[in-house]
Parts: sequence; structure tokens; C-alpha cells
Amino acid sequence: MRKFCATILFVITFCFGGTTLAEYLIRVDFREARLYLYDDGREVGNFPVALPMVNPKLPIIGIVERVEENPYWAPTKATREYYFKKSGVELPKLIRPGDPRNAMGKRKIRIAFDDAHVNQTIRIHGTNQEESIGRRVSRGCIRMRNDDIKKLSEIIRGKKTVVVFS
Repeated sequence: MRKFCATILFVITFCFGGTTLAEYLIRVDFREARLYLYDDGREVGNFPVALPMVNPKLPIIGIVERVEENPYWAPTKATREYYFKKSGVELPKLIRPGDPRNAMGKRKIRIAFDDAHVNQTIRIHGTNQEESIGRRVSRGCIRMRNDDIKKLSEIIRGKKTVVVFS
């Protein structure tokens, strides 16, 4: 795993024009529905996740832009239409933190990508439906239990962190 982590960090440094390596690596494993956190090639945490219904073109590599606490949720038009078709729920364009309809949960990790084919709205976030963890249910994001995303975000906040979806 150390060699894999070092290779990924080199690729990120090269592709994003960085001069220093990341302090952490997050790897989302689509086969296992788990998120792994590495520090210097050593696994320091792993968490179950909910995945998108449809696999994106893998692998995808990005860098954490920022961690948001108690995020607002701005569901896309397609997501609002999906929710309405599925359950008859009409979502507003912006949903406040604490609203039970807010799918972001307690934290959201925004990721920057340097690849045109990547859906720029992929996020790692908490959820208002923790029973979805371990399943393929999202429309593109990676969902975590709220307690898990809180632990993860407290570790990586303010640190250079690479994210690999594989």
C-alpha cells in the first residue's frame, strides 16, 4: 500500500502543479463500499460509505478544497426532478442546515479535480439517511455516517489531502 500511496501522491503533485506532497490520502474503494484514510502510506482509518447508483469512470483523483460544517444543500434540477418522481417530494433550490431534507448531513468535503470528464459536484458528505450506508443509492456523491464524516473531517481539516476513487 505504501507504494500505491506514493505513486498517487506523485501523480497529484504532477497533475495539479503542486510542489509538496499531501499529508493524507483518502481512497474510496467502489468494490468494498469503504473509504480508507492513509497517513504516510499507513491506514489510519476506514469507514463504510454509500456509493453512486452508477459507477463513474474510475479511477478519479482530486484534492480536498475545504471542509464545510453544517452545509447548505443546493440540489441540482435533475436531483429535484428525481426526488419528485421517486417520492412526490418537491425540494427547494436551497436547503438550510438542520432541515431534515438536507442530504448533506453534518459535514461536506469539497474536492477539486483537474480532469474535464469528472463531474465537478462529487462530494464526500454526511447523510440524512444513514440506512443507505453500504448501498449504491446516491446520484454521484459518497455518503458517510455523520459521526464518521465528523471524525474524518477533523483529521484532514487544513491539511493537504488527496482523494482517489478506485
